[in-house]
Amino acid sequence: MKKAVWITLIVSLVLVNLIAEAVFYFSGTYINMFFRISLVMGITAIASVFTGAILLIGKLEEEKPLSGHVSDTLGADKNLK
Repeated sequence: MKKAVWITLIVSLVLVNLIAEAVFYFSGTYINMFFRISLVMGITAIASVFTGAILLIGKLEEEKPLSGHVSDTLGADKNLK
């Protein structure tokens, strides 16, 4: 997960700055550095949440039951002899 967050941080940093420079070049509107930093941090936070969710879902699919035998349960379906 650390690698995914670092990769997202670097990619979002580059893309946000490239897009901001393109906006300035084509429209003349300057995007403040504070807004750029908040966009980068927001993208990174959202990506870390999605990465964590994907990892949790992957671990959930790997889970196996402790026992495959019905006779080992303590519920009402067990016959007491």
